[in-house]
Amino acid sequence: MMKKYRTFLLILVVVLQTAALVGMVAIKQRTLINGKPILLETEPIDPRSLFRGDYVRLNYTISSLDYAAVEGDNDFEQHEEIYVMLREGEKFWEAVSIHHAMPAHGPESVIIRGGVDYIGIWTGGESRDGISVRYGIENYFVPEGEGMALERPAEGEEVTILVAVDEAGDSAIKAVLLNDEVRYEEKLF
Repeated sequence: MMKKYRTFLLILVVVLQTAALVGMVAIKQRTLINGKPILLETEPIDPRSLFRGDYVRLNYTISSLDYAAVEGDNDFEQHEEIYVMLREGEKFWEAVSIHHAMPAHGPESVIIRGGVDYIGIWTGGESRDGISVRYGIENYFVPEGEGMALERPAEGEEVTILVAVDEAGDSAIKAVLLNDEVRYEEKLF
């Protein structure tokens, strides 16, 4: 009787662990398939820390938000959840407002959820009143040895990121583009 119970518990643990892994993959795939694709502009990061092992660190123009440049709330705390309303600009999607909770919005805008990384932003050697936001799309894994083109693009080359954002504000990198051509595309297998 005890042996059957242990076998049952072992099988149950294996099934639950497998279900958890499948669920994590399914949630990301749901975002990639059903999310609205938006193009985000990247900003350079110090090249000494951009490429680590098999992934590239990414920074976005929507990661540093100046309170004077966006509408909405302006009393955020570090590590607090934030909802950023984006609207399509000339080429890239741009932050237009920031909120503590999911705001009402129309089809011309997208809400992306993130977390306040720190208060205050530094640009051009000066401090401004704003916040730095992390969206969970700041790292992208690439095949070993192939990150150099993203780490240090040649003069005149532009690295942009196509991101899928679902109705809950969750985001996932759909593709990495170099000069508007897909360089890496996220696929299930």
